[in-house]
Amino acid sequence: MREEDEDIYFNDPEFLEYLQKYEQAQENGEPVYMDSEELTDIAEFYMTQNREKEANEAISLALSLHPDSVDPLIFLARQQMFHDNLEEAIKIANSIPDQNDRESIFLWTEIYLRSDKPEEAFQLIVSKSEELDESEEMFLYDAACIFMDYQYHEIAQQLICVLKEKFPQNAKIKKLEIENLIAQENYDEAIKQLQSFIDDYPYNTFAWRTMAEAHVGKGDFLEALDNIEYCLAINPTYNQALVLKAHCLFHLNHMDQAHEIYLQLQNSEPQNGKFYYMDAITLANMEKFAKAKDAITTALKYTPEYDEDRIQVLVHKAYIESKCHNIKEALNTLAEAMKLSKNQDDIEYHLLMGEILLENGKEQDAAEQFEIAYNESKNKQQTLLTMGIAYAETMHYETALSLLHSFTQDYKGKESVVAIPYLAYCYKKIHDQDNYLKYLRKAVSADREITEFLFSKDYPSIQPEEYYLYAFKNAYGRFPESWE
Repeated sequence: MREEDEDIYFNDPEFLEYLQKYEQAQENGEPVYMDSEELTDIAEFYMTQNREKEANEAISLALSLHPDSVDPLIFLARQQMFHDNLEEAIKIANSIPDQNDRESIFLWTEIYLRSDKPEEAFQLIVSKSEELDESEEMFLYDAACIFMDYQYHEIAQQLICVLKEKFPQNAKIKKLEIENLIAQENYDEAIKQLQSFIDDYPYNTFAWRTMAEAHVGKGDFLEALDNIEYCLAINPTYNQALVLKAHCLFHLNHMDQAHEIYLQLQNSEPQNGKFYYMDAITLANMEKFAKAKDAITTALKYTPEYDEDRIQVLVHKAYIESKCHNIKEALNTLAEAMKLSKNQDDIEYHLLMGEILLENGKEQDAAEQFEIAYNESKNKQQTLLTMGIAYAETMHYETALSLLHSFTQDYKGKESVVAIPYLAYCYKKIHDQDNYLKYLRKAVSADREITEFLFSKDYPSIQPEEYYLYAFKNAYGRFPESWE
C-alpha cells in the first residue's frame, strides 16, 4: 500500500471505528471478538506508528481467534523480513494454507525481491495475474507498488504500461507512473505529466505535492516551495506537504522556519521519530547542539531497531555528540551504528570517526582513520573532498586547503567546483583576502546552496549572487568597477 493510500485508509471512518472499539476493550480489560482482517489492519496501523508491542498483541489475538487465517500469517512473515530473518519469513510463507491468496502471492514477491531474484518475482506476478478470479486491475497496481518500493523501477514500469493499456481511465495509474518517473530522476517528464494532471484536477493535493518533489529533485527549491504553498492552501494539515515545505526551507537556509514546522509535525504525530530526526539535523545546522541532542535522542526512542533509518539516526547522534564534545558518547554511538550496519568496512564510519577525533583534539588518531578510509575507498575523489571539508569544519584550515587544492588539481572538470566555496571559506578564516575574493567570486556558480550555507551569516539579507560584491566593498571601500 502506498503511503498516501495508507493515510487515506487509516483515516477512514470505518477503520477508526473498529480501532476505537478495539482500544476501548483493551483499556477496559474486556474480551474482543473481531475478524482477522480488522485485527491485522490494526496491527499494521500500530507498525506505522512504531508501536510494535501493540502490533504484536493485536496479531496474537487474531491468531488465537482465527488460527488458519491468511492475514495474520502474512503480517508475521513480513515482520520477520523487516527484522532480516528471511528464512523464518519463508517458513511462515510456506505454512499459509491458501498459496493463491493475493496477499500470499505478494508476500512471495517480496521474498524473491529480498533474495535478489527480481525476474522470478516478475514471472510470479505475470503468471498469477492470468489465473485471478478477482480484479486484475488492483492486483497489477499493487504489484507495481511493490516493485517500486524495492526500487525495481523498470519492472514497475512494465506493469504500469500493462495497466495503462488495459485500464486507461484509472487516475491512480497516472499517479503511479509519475511517482515512478520521479524515482528514476526523470523530473522533466514527470513535471510535464503533472502539469497535464493539474489541468484536469486543479485541487488535487497529490499533484501539487508531487510537482514540488520533482522540482526538489532538480534542486529548484523556490519553485518547489511555491507548489507546496498551493498544496497547503487546499489542505493546511497535510503532513507530507509540511515535511516537504520544511525540507525546502532548510535548503533555502531558512532554518528557523523549518524548525517551527518540525515542531508542528511533532505535535501532530508525537511518536513519529522521523520528525525529531529531521529537526535534529536542522537544529545542528543552526549550531543549537544541545537542543539537537534532545531531538535526536527522542528520534532514537521512536525509531525501532528493525527500522533501516536507525543507522543514520545513530550516525547523526554521533555527529551531534561530537559537536557537544562528548567524544566517548560520540564514539560509542558510532560503534552502535557500525554494529547494526551489514557493511562493517563502510568508509563512512571511518570518515566520521576521523572527524569526531579531529574535532576533539586527537589529530593523529583522526589522520589514521582518514588514511584507512582513503585507502579502502572505491571513490577516492569523493573521499578526498569529504576529508577536506572535515578539516575545514573543524577549523584546521591549512590542512583543509592542502586537501581541497589536491582535490581540484587531481579531479578536473565539473566535480572539482564543489570545493570552491570551501576554498573561499578557508581563505577567509586565515585572513587571505586576495584568495578569499578570488574563490568567493566563483563560489555561487560552483554551488549556490553550499555558498549560502557557508556565508549567509556574514551577509544577512543579501542574495548569494551578491556576496562577492559586498566582500569586495568591505575590503576596498567600494564596489568593483566591472562585474559579470
